[in-house]
Amino acid sequence: MNAKGMPAHRAVRPAPVSPVDARQEARSRRIVLGSLAVFALIVFAMNGFLIMMAAKTWTGLAVDSPYERGLSYNQTLEQARAQTALGWQMEVAFRPSAPSEGRLDVTLRDEAGRSISGAELEVVLVRPTQAGSDFRAYLNGVGSGVYQAELAFPAVGVWDAYLAARAGENSYQRRERLLVR
Repeated sequence: MNAKGMPAHRAVRPAPVSPVDARQEARSRRIVLGSLAVFALIVFAMNGFLIMMAAKTWTGLAVDSPYERGLSYNQTLEQARAQTALGWQMEVAFRPSAPSEGRLDVTLRDEAGRSISGAELEVVLVRPTQAGSDFRAYLNGVGSGVYQAELAFPAVGVWDAYLAARAGENSYQRRERLLVR
């Protein structure tokens, strides 16, 4: 006890560490440090691999020939204005006849609602979810501004029909989505 009557504190000494315990502790520290180093190397190697694959596979272009496409932008706007001023109307109907087959009917009229006969109609059919299945067909005039084509699709599903009609100096374009069963 000390002078104030309180128990005296004794310093607690740590137990001596045996050489075997010291070696095990040092070995454990090396294992943890080595594990962290291996993990970091794996992360860096995978990041390097992913960066390399991204650089090799992406060209940086969202469209083919973007410069030429940009130059023709004003021409595209002018064509859209001319098509609007032309006032043509196009009615599109797809009538299935068998699995993956059907008839495409297009009715073409001028701004006054009169039938336009003698035009050339072409359709490009594009599968929006699968490249390589696209095809083109030409529609035959059957009279009174009605044009038809029998189509055989390579697959069922959704197709985009890009229609283009030309009569003399005038042209008209439209996109229509078709469901082929």
